[in-house]
Amino acid sequence: MISHSEPIRVGLIGYGGYGRFLIESWAEMPEIEIRAIAGRNRERLERTARRLGIPRFYVGHEALLTDPEIDVVAVTSPPGDHARHAIDVAKAGKHLYCEKPLATRVEDGEAILDAVRTAGVRGVMGYVMRYTPLAERLRQIVAEGVLGALHRVDLANFAADECLPPDHWFWNRERSGGILVEHGVHFFDLYTWIAGSRPVRVTGHRTIRPGTTQEDRVLATVEYESGLLATFYHAFDKPVRLERTWARLGFDRGYATLTGWIPLCLDVEAAVDEAEYARLIAHCPEASVTLHEEYPGPGEVIRGGGNSYRVTRLIEMRCQPTLDKQAVYAAAARASLRDLVAAIRNPGHRVRAPLEAGLESLRIAASVE
Repeated sequence: MISHSEPIRVGLIGYGGYGRFLIESWAEMPEIEIRAIAGRNRERLERTARRLGIPRFYVGHEALLTDPEIDVVAVTSPPGDHARHAIDVAKAGKHLYCEKPLATRVEDGEAILDAVRTAGVRGVMGYVMRYTPLAERLRQIVAEGVLGALHRVDLANFAADECLPPDHWFWNRERSGGILVEHGVHFFDLYTWIAGSRPVRVTGHRTIRPGTTQEDRVLATVEYESGLLATFYHAFDKPVRLERTWARLGFDRGYATLTGWIPLCLDVEAAVDEAEYARLIAHCPEASVTLHEEYPGPGEVIRGGGNSYRVTRLIEMRCQPTLDKQAVYAAAARASLRDLVAAIRNPGHRVRAPLEAGLESLRIAASVE
């Protein structure tokens, strides 16, 4: 048992761009210490460890896993290596922080969960969007039914490929799993979590860039137990300056739009009564509100979808915190590791982004042939 007064000691397998981002974000956390990194290239490892102030580096992940001064291992290697690395982490008795995707194949994801349960270690997915403030607020609005039932999600994610040359592992389905597995799982997970419902049917479409083998545009439609219909569009074909992500949600009595792949703005347009309006403001106290119509007295009855609602106002609301994207992103990365630390110290603690969520989103992605 790790003492509550002792920092949790962390090692990383993989030290690419995302691994470096985690190291820099986690460096601010007094409850952890980053002790080691592991990879394949000795010169790059030594250079990275020196630059980031990491005490030790290992050529090959096996050596890191025998280090008795490591409690948690973050797997940030390319997706095709996740299963082997994560299973080895569990077998070594280390707690697991797994960057998305959990694995590139469902059977490998299941094997990871089996290994973690058998070893009795704790795990968390690096689904950082679950730890962003606006996503949590939107989830509460959905869960409380403030705008009625959620019927529709339409997500569009236009990502850059400027830093992804044709020979990058991202384009190799054997190594990455393809866009829906490598990237789309983030969004399958986020909106499944926000909706609070399980998927029952998945269909999809993929396109190949002409003259290449690069799958650069994909679309998935997911039907949920609640009746929600969601579409997820991802395109890796934009310059960095034109990257955009938004999701439009349709409810009984209004709409919500979440903007940014790290959500930075939440817009709501709705017809509400006084109680619903108060709940919206409680979730977004700093929001700016535009009143378009007000219905005095007992309000006005509106109808839609075979239902009737008594409302007192038609509003637009914008919730846009002042933090920039990188600050929100880094804070979410810290919150996800802090969640795992809490689970290690308290066996009864349930993490917000469990490994099981990684498997569920992987199943959705893998359903699109």
